[in-house]
Amino acid sequence: HGDWWEPPLEVSVGKGRERPVYGFVTTLPHCAAHAVVFSFHKKTPDFLEGFIGCLKRLGGVPEKFVVDNDSSIVEPRRPRQPARLHNEVAALFGHLRCLPVVLDPGKPQSKGQVERMIGYFETSFLPLRTFVSLDDLQGQFDDWTIAKAFARHHRRVGARVGDALNVERGFLQALPDPLPATDSHLEVRVSKDCFIRIGDVDYSVPPHVVGRKVAVRASSCELVVYLDGKEIARHARSYVPADVILDPAHARALRLSRAARRQL
Repeated sequence: HGDWWEPPLEVSVGKGRERPVYGFVTTLPHCAAHAVVFSFHKKTPDFLEGFIGCLKRLGGVPEKFVVDNDSSIVEPRRPRQPARLHNEVAALFGHLRCLPVVLDPGKPQSKGQVERMIGYFETSFLPLRTFVSLDDLQGQFDDWTIAKAFARHHRRVGARVGDALNVERGFLQALPDPLPATDSHLEVRVSKDCFIRIGDVDYSVPPHVVGRKVAVRASSCELVVYLDGKEIARHARSYVPADVILDPAHARALRLSRAARRQL
C-alpha cells in the first residue's frame, strides 16, 4: 500500500528559508514493514522517485500496489470514469511488472494500514526531534526505522517486524538492474541574461546558448542542461523560492562576452 504523508514540520532549504516537506509512505501488509522517502513536492516526478526509493528500502517489488486517487499518480477524471494513470507512472509499473490497484474515491478504509502507520510515525518518530535539512530528516528516519520500528514486536504479526520482513522478501520480485530512470525531462529556452528557470529558481548556462532551446534533466538533488546532446551545465537543485544559482565560469564568460561586444 502507498500514500502521501504531510508531516507537521518544515526543514531548511538554505539561505534562512524553510519549506514544508512530504513523505511517500509504503507498507507491506503481511509483515507491517514500511519505507518513506521525503521530498519538497508531491508531484508525479516525486512519486516516481519516492516509489523506487521505498522499494529499494523494502528489498523487492510486490505483485500489486494499492494507491489512492492522488493527482501525482492518477490523471483527473470525471465521476464514474475508470482511473487512468499518468503515462510515466504506467510505464514505471509496467517496467517493474507490478499491478497498480487504484482505489475508488471515498474509500480510505481500503488503505487503513498506511493511515495507522502515519499515526505511528507522528507519535513515535517526530516528537522531540529537530531537522536541519531534508537529508537530515531522511537519514534520521531511516536510522529510526532500522533501530526502533523494525526491532519492535508487532502483536498482529506475532514477531519482530524485521524478522517478518526477511521472510516476506522471499515472496517479492527482485528489483530490476539497472533501476528505471525517474528524472524529469523538459525543454526550456535560455533567457537573454543566460539563465533558465525551472520551477521558481534561475540556473545559469554558458552565454553562447542565449535564445536557444536546451534540454534539462532534473532530479531531486541536481539539474543537468544539454544542448544537442552534450552537457553544458550542471547545478545542485535549489528549493529556495526566487533563488539564483550562478556558476562562476558562466559569470566570467558572460563578462568577457560583454567586454568583447563593447570593443566591437
